[in-house]
Amino acid sequence: MLSNAVPFVNPNPMLARGAAVLTLAASLAFLGACAGSTDVRSEVRSDGGGTGGAGGSSGGKLDAGSLPLSCDHFQLVLDDNCTGCHTSLSAPYSGSLDLMSDNIAARLVGKPAATASGTNQAMCTGKGNLLNRGTLPATGILLDKLKTPPVVCGNPMPLGGAMLAQEDIDCLQAWANGLVNSVGP
Repeated sequence: MLSNAVPFVNPNPMLARGAAVLTLAASLAFLGACAGSTDVRSEVRSDGGGTGGAGGSSGGKLDAGSLPLSCDHFQLVLDDNCTGCHTSLSAPYSGSLDLMSDNIAARLVGKPAATASGTNQAMCTGKGNLLNRGTLPATGILLDKLKTPPVVCGNPMPLGGAMLAQEDIDCLQAWANGLVNSVGP
């Protein structure tokens, strides 16, 4: 049926990149609906317990209720506002925060802010975790730095830029909720 189709090549690289990211996000959303995915029908409980929804077991996940656990365009928000500074290459100079490499939940959830070094001032040392384990909605320094000053430590983010639009903050909050939920209590 599609064997005679001519592939479309988008001459605008920004649109092509956006389309690729949206395709990836849609694929991940589809995979998230597979067995073992987060069940968002359970009630949010402060003790981290709950019914676990379909399948009868929460598998260590937090109960999210109707709380959003993802945002289809979180990567675009990160790319436009965060990853210019927060990559594996720049991490030694930017609070040791890498928002691009794989296994991001393992690097953020339950992990304290960086400690000071010769290249990193680490203004948030001892002020808390990047994302707190076992909290829904997600909390932590990473999200706090996106809010209107004063922040818990250091500078508001993005550094030197305008505060993010509320829809972008909401998107990153939903993304963080999913990270925290994927790690569990």
